[in-house]
Amino acid sequence: MMKQLFLFLLILVSCQGFSYNLKLKPGYWHTSFAINDSTALPVTFLVEKEKKTYHVFVINADETIELRNIGQTRDSLYVRFPGFGSELKCRIVNKKQIEGYWFNIAKGPNYKIPLTATLGYKSRFPKAESDLCVAGRWEVTFDYENAPEKAIGEFAPLTTHYSYSQTNVIKGTFLTETGDYRFLEGVISNDSLNLSTFDGSHAFLFQSKFRNDTLWGQFYSGTHYHVNWYAVRNPDFQLKHPDSLTYLINEQPLKLALSDLNSETYHYPNAQTKNKVTLIQIMGTWCPNCLDESRYLNQKKETFGNQLNIISVAFEMAKTLEAKIAKVQSFKDDLGLDFKFLIGGKASKLEALELFPMLNKVISFPTLIFIDKAGTIRKIHTGFNGPGTGQYYKAFVERTDSFLEALIAENVN
Repeated sequence: MMKQLFLFLLILVSCQGFSYNLKLKPGYWHTSFAINDSTALPVTFLVEKEKKTYHVFVINADETIELRNIGQTRDSLYVRFPGFGSELKCRIVNKKQIEGYWFNIAKGPNYKIPLTATLGYKSRFPKAESDLCVAGRWEVTFDYENAPEKAIGEFAPLTTHYSYSQTNVIKGTFLTETGDYRFLEGVISNDSLNLSTFDGSHAFLFQSKFRNDTLWGQFYSGTHYHVNWYAVRNPDFQLKHPDSLTYLINEQPLKLALSDLNSETYHYPNAQTKNKVTLIQIMGTWCPNCLDESRYLNQKKETFGNQLNIISVAFEMAKTLEAKIAKVQSFKDDLGLDFKFLIGGKASKLEALELFPMLNKVISFPTLIFIDKAGTIRKIHTGFNGPGTGQYYKAFVERTDSFLEALIAENVN
């Protein structure tokens, strides 16, 4: 999901009648999104060529995303992200330069951010000598002036991917109670730490300066959201446990009667779910954390097979049932997911709560409900901190795998 370069580069890479006089050169491409007149969000793309076939990737620290769904007309290139409802539309200026826009349809028909891409590696942010060390855990407060929200900042040196010097290059992420900010990559320079990422759904930019043992910064999400934040080093800081945030408020049984991707009504529970462990995922295809959780769930389906039922209930931004089904089907196909998908309604936490009235509230997309063989809800996990969180994700996998194995081993009375 890093689009811009992606789309043009990807277009070159797709074998869809690409005009050879518009070929781009293989290598790293430095892409810059114009957040405003004075603020740029940088991303790195990589183009590789094998015989006459091109491959295009977006690189964010330890994450590599191959771009797909590419089209080309003369000197125009575009890449669609069907799951996220966004696309890149670009023009090849020459073999070393591309320009265009990232359109995020999910945020409205007129939401777009200009971008330019140039051939050749360029540091994501300006670099300079620095004695600043940011490795480790930080206690972070976003929007401290209005509606404070706590988070964990985790940073470490980046030592992979590129062939150039990694001096002062940093990777990391921010974890919140509802999910993480995915794979961030940045640079330490003098007294500053700057980080960015782009995944097709979000374009995140974190700027900060170190003063009196505190990082003071600004956070931009595309052009529509901007807040201040600060962080202090605190290796002991913890967020509330994700298994404690969403809980049952009554004993009302969980029953569903929703459209599946064949426009047929699917009922839960049913004969196929009887005496089997079931996971119900409350999600949306527009949500990167949901994408990460869906990949994890698919791994569990491969591991446990018919011993495990997985049902994803999707809440979508599309207006019609047909459009919602198309979005979810594309999401399922793109990720190769091998479990059941149902259409829950529009992308609204309140609407999700109407389908799950036994919960205190739906705090986050995704929310994962664990149901044992007897049909009893045993655990509810709020949000998802994915692979970009490193040790936190590993701990979640170990804990959840163990819990699933115990549920599957239980006998039904």
